[in-house]
Amino acid sequence: EGLSDLRDESDMDGIRVVLEVKRGEIPQVILNQLYKHTSMETTFGVIMLAIVNGQPRVLNLAKFLLLFLQHRRDVVVRKTKFELRKAEERAHILEGLKVALDNLDNVIKLIRKSKTPGEAIEALIENFPLSKIQAQAILDMKLQRLTGLEREKIVNDYKETLKEIERLNSI
Repeated sequence: EGLSDLRDESDMDGIRVVLEVKRGEIPQVILNQLYKHTSMETTFGVIMLAIVNGQPRVLNLAKFLLLFLQHRRDVVVRKTKFELRKAEERAHILEGLKVALDNLDNVIKLIRKSKTPGEAIEALIENFPLSKIQAQAILDMKLQRLTGLEREKIVNDYKETLKEIERLNSI
C-alpha cells in the first residue's frame, strides 16, 4: 500500500528499482514497511572464528579473506609442485625409453649379454647416457612397446609431458 508504481531500471551498470509513492504518503513509513515485510534487509550473525598458525582466533572480514586467499595460494602451490615433480619424473623415464628406442639393437645386445638384471642396468648406464631409474624402466619395458606405433606413442607422450611441465612451471 502507498505505492503508485514500481519499475525495474536495472542495466549493465547495476541494479536499480524505482518505487513511486502515492500523494499524501510518507516515504519513510513505506520504506520501513518494505524492510519489515520483505527480504530487502536481512541480517544474520557470523562468528569469524578460524585457526591461524595453530591458534583459534576471531577475525574481521578483511583478515579472514586475506588468510583464506593465502591458504588457497598455498594449496595451489603445493599441488602444482607435486604435479610438476611427477611430470618431471615421467619425462625423465620417457627420455630414457627414447634413448633405448633410438639404440634398440645395441640395448638388446647388452641386455642379452648380461647375466643378472643388476648387471644389465650397469651395462646400460655405462654405454648410454642413462640414469639408474631410466635403465630400470628400460628393463621393465614390455617387448610390445618396441613396435612402431608404441615408439610413436612414447615420443608423443614425451612431448605432452614437456608441455605439461611448461604449464605447471608457468603456474
